[in-house]
Amino acid sequence: MLELNSGMILIDGLDLSTLPRHNIRTNLNAIPQDPYFVAGSIRLNLDPYSTSADALIISTLRKVHLLDTITSNGGLDAELDPDTLSHGQRQLFCLARAILKKSKIVVLDEATSSVDRKTDELMQRIIREEFKGCTIIAVAHRLETILDFDRIAVLDRGRLVECDSPKKLLVTESAFKELYGVYSSSNEGDNSSE
Repeated sequence: MLELNSGMILIDGLDLSTLPRHNIRTNLNAIPQDPYFVAGSIRLNLDPYSTSADALIISTLRKVHLLDTITSNGGLDAELDPDTLSHGQRQLFCLARAILKKSKIVVLDEATSSVDRKTDELMQRIIREEFKGCTIIAVAHRLETILDFDRIAVLDRGRLVECDSPKKLLVTESAFKELYGVYSSSNEGDNSSE
């Protein structure tokens, strides 16, 4: 999403540094840690390129448990006031936007890090259902949310330390196993909301 200073990122054999940023941004699906919105209607914020029928938008809002909230705030054509949504609802709104966008590559930048456990569980379930068959790249600090991923890449100061399946990393002496051990012991018995 940003300009590369060195190295190369290839997707389907295409070097991203040779493509216009706009093309990359419109073809990748990203759910950021901090939700973003533009001035305008709820519809515009959910479907900025006007590619989805109302029935699909409503169905998607139902999936993310926001239909009643959006309806009570004036419906799809009402002006979006993000302050009427909790942080968890804002993240769910961004998830709905990503579902409507339809992309084969989904980037999750700690998308569930600041939501309570119940919202996190809902988002994790929806991500696995709606983005089945997609490539998901996730930055995660809640390590249990990525244990079913195909590969884990552990970085230290911007450098790749290891990359393998979570199962393999957890049964060998690895940085991921060490991180997971520290993470698990610090979260034992923590059933509270974050």
